[in-house]
Amino acid sequence: MRRRYELRMNCFSPPVMIATAIIELSLMVYTLYKFGTKSIGRLAGVILFLLAVFQISEYNICGGFGINAELWSRIGFMVIALLPPLGIHLSMMIAKTDWKWFRYAAYISGFVWVGLFGLTEKAFSSYACGGNYIIYQIKPGYGHAYMLYYYFWLFATIILCMYFMLNATRSQRKSLLLLIIGYLLFIGPTSLVNGINPKTIEGLPSILCGFAVFFAIVLTFGILPNETKSKRRPKKKLTK
Repeated sequence: MRRRYELRMNCFSPPVMIATAIIELSLMVYTLYKFGTKSIGRLAGVILFLLAVFQISEYNICGGFGINAELWSRIGFMVIALLPPLGIHLSMMIAKTDWKWFRYAAYISGFVWVGLFGLTEKAFSSYACGGNYIIYQIKPGYGHAYMLYYYFWLFATIILCMYFMLNATRSQRKSLLLLIIGYLLFIGPTSLVNGINPKTIEGLPSILCGFAVFFAIVLTFGILPNETKSKRRPKKKLTK
């Protein structure tokens, strides 16, 4: 009885993975329906789709649908490698500022990792379903470089948001603040889990993207509605 209870309480068990994917796909459909006519809505839709694909890839690594687990592990790493550059792009879109050189640098570095994980044997080593989360193994020399890449762009987005807030409108400041909060909602719990149990560092990508569902909710119901609201027509002046 105790064992069955523990299975249900596993934060990143396969049922939770597929449930998270369903939530993120539902948010993507809602986002594209509600905000799909705007560039920021389409960008948000891409982010939500990639988050869902990662959860689906994890589900398949743990035996779902009987699809090749190694292929799905590579797909999972490829899609999450693109999330940090998309965050940079999102912050610039909110601030109505485009530092092309910075945005291009983020995307180029992201696609380099996509190529390493998907097209070569250099970086990716193996995978395992750890019950509570997926354990990924990246070859020596690449693991720390990948974590440096990932966290650099995550914190760069937060710093960029704070910088943009200095000269932003009231509406832009609110969206940028929500973006910061959204990032902290999945970086914070992940760091706490790793601090309590250092062994969980092996499942860092899995844990990070597991908590990213909170970011998805903030993006869908906080940032996007605020961006839409800021685009509404000004009130008509009263006439005599």
